[in-house]
Amino acid sequence: MDRTGIDLFMTFISPVPGRRPPRRSRWLRAATAATAAIALSAPAPLAFAAVEDSGEEQPPTAVLAPTNNGILPASGSLTLTVTADNPGTEALAAGDATFELGTRPLTTGGALSSWLDSGAAAVPFAEVGETAVPEIAAEQSASESVSVDTDDEIFDDKDPGVYPARVVYRTGDETVRARTVIVVPRTGEPAKQVGVVVPITAGPQSSGSLSADTLRTLTADDGDLRGQLNAVAGTDAILAIDPAITASIRALGSAAPADAVSWLDELMSLPNDRFALQYGDADLAAQVGAGATSPAQLASYAAYLDAANFAAAGAAAGGATPEPTPTPGAVTVPTLDELLDVGADRDAVFWPATGTAGAETATVLGALTGTTDTPVTLLPSSVVRTDAAAHATADGADLLVYDRDLSALLEQASTSADDTARDNALAEYTARATLSSPAGSLLVTVDRANGRSESELRDAIQAATALPGWTTTDLDGLLAERPATVRLTSIAPDEDRIAMIDDFRDAQPGLRLIAGVLEDPALLASSERATELQLLGNAWRDDREGWDAAVQAQRDRIDTWTDGVALVLGGPITLAGSSAPLVFTVRNDLPWPARVNLLATPGDARLVIESTTEVSIGGQQTSRVAVPVSALVGSGESSVGLQLRTPAGLDIGPRETVQVSVRAEWESVAVVVLAVLVSVLLVFGVVRTIRRRRRMPVDA
Repeated sequence: MDRTGIDLFMTFISPVPGRRPPRRSRWLRAATAATAAIALSAPAPLAFAAVEDSGEEQPPTAVLAPTNNGILPASGSLTLTVTADNPGTEALAAGDATFELGTRPLTTGGALSSWLDSGAAAVPFAEVGETAVPEIAAEQSASESVSVDTDDEIFDDKDPGVYPARVVYRTGDETVRARTVIVVPRTGEPAKQVGVVVPITAGPQSSGSLSADTLRTLTADDGDLRGQLNAVAGTDAILAIDPAITASIRALGSAAPADAVSWLDELMSLPNDRFALQYGDADLAAQVGAGATSPAQLASYAAYLDAANFAAAGAAAGGATPEPTPTPGAVTVPTLDELLDVGADRDAVFWPATGTAGAETATVLGALTGTTDTPVTLLPSSVVRTDAAAHATADGADLLVYDRDLSALLEQASTSADDTARDNALAEYTARATLSSPAGSLLVTVDRANGRSESELRDAIQAATALPGWTTTDLDGLLAERPATVRLTSIAPDEDRIAMIDDFRDAQPGLRLIAGVLEDPALLASSERATELQLLGNAWRDDREGWDAAVQAQRDRIDTWTDGVALVLGGPITLAGSSAPLVFTVRNDLPWPARVNLLATPGDARLVIESTTEVSIGGQQTSRVAVPVSALVGSGESSVGLQLRTPAGLDIGPRETVQVSVRAEWESVAVVVLAVLVSVLLVFGVVRTIRRRRRMPVDA
């Protein structure tokens, strides 16, 4: 039995003896007026894809769900919907569905779990509706609903609580049963508080900054970021925002897509409480597991800033002079803090991916210094050994503990494309929250997920923030409560991610060396650090194959950068003269202009060389360098040693040696030969002229 609420073998419990069954005329009228939405969708449900073809016909399944997140409305009607799925290759005959509701509530979380997991409930049931189900074609589904008025006898004097509900779907020789729950809200009691955390992330990224094309896609009307923003707008959700998004948009300046600029303006104008995730939503637990004593931080964003995209400073509109007055004509680009700003009221709030972090991560993050606010780490209740409210401490670390089971139901709902499956999960969420008894405020999350729709996410947020008898609170409200002292379990970090961090850490000396050839070394450092944080992003957890490819591409890129500037050598060189330049080629595979010094030293005293030549090379270009050389002997074999160095004097790459054949006497020989040739030509010309004159006739 899974959590879809399906049970093919459950036995019905007879109604309570002596209780008159509900008036059939009432529920028949309700069933006649019910919404009958028959969804014969083309693709098979996702559950079918997960079933391997065993050669046997798969039995039909069904899911039952109430509307309104399972909450019985004060007036109107309660609607129950059953969705029947046919994963087989033959059509299911037309059938019928009978709906029943428990007459007594489930009073504990254990009783609720028994009902949903196995269908066990010592509760009488009463029939509340019946409807026909049409024929269902192979690999298709159909949904039918029945509505019951809230003034029906079944709801008379209903005590507040969680009530089981079920449906029996009969088609041919098949009988399928499914389960859900209904919540009758309690009134007149003091409201409890709940905080709901929702991430705003861009999904897996393999480049340090989101490109204009990527942002254009994500913030378009049908883009993921647009859907997330629309889903949280108007809610009381606490937002956990990836600062890579805001930095990428602001760094583009005037080149930023209009949709992205509008999206950022709307995000910053929302009144929601919020905090910043690490750049790229990088994996905090893996960094701690790799030995880091603090999360990695960006030191610069230089690689992604183009001054041409930012207006030059000058007079403000209307002739007013801005304060302070900038230098006329100077270009002002955003600072790193301005780029990363998400509008958070407090810093040092850390949210490791659920299931990745435990006591070790919390201890390291809790010991951070230099932050404006006391560091606080969000952890699931699954790593807390004792029951506690949302605010807790462990070994001196400040914690916010979110309910793992309730959060898992919200995540499940937020990724369920099927309406009935989503409503089923939200009804269970409402029921479990109703039966929970936290010592203080309750904290839940609509956890990270890729590719969910706006409606799916919004339904989950609204269910979390609209619990009957609860009011929402923010981070300050949660942290204002007296913390409980708890103990945390240990969680082993992801070894593959640690290996990636170690590989990139080993490459740092070579990258720092090659960065010395750049006018601004921060160009390479900022690009490399931002990209690696993106590759540590938690969004990659659902795409291991894609992550492996992206990490390997970064390793290859680092190899290219580390050997990004080098000599391109040919064969031996002949020096035909006592002095002449020797020409060498230097390549630059970096995407930025480089400046190096070429140090040339003679192999012996027969050559005199100007030792150092400065070389400037454009990004991803080659440059030819002429080194003046003088020979002190007529001929012979010698060599020249070559070494590239940074402007700071650090060697780049190995020392190279080029063989040089000196033929200085060739210069004298060439002069003699040329003189002889000129003399011969002159003599030949004189002789020819004399002979011509002798042949001319003498005048009379």
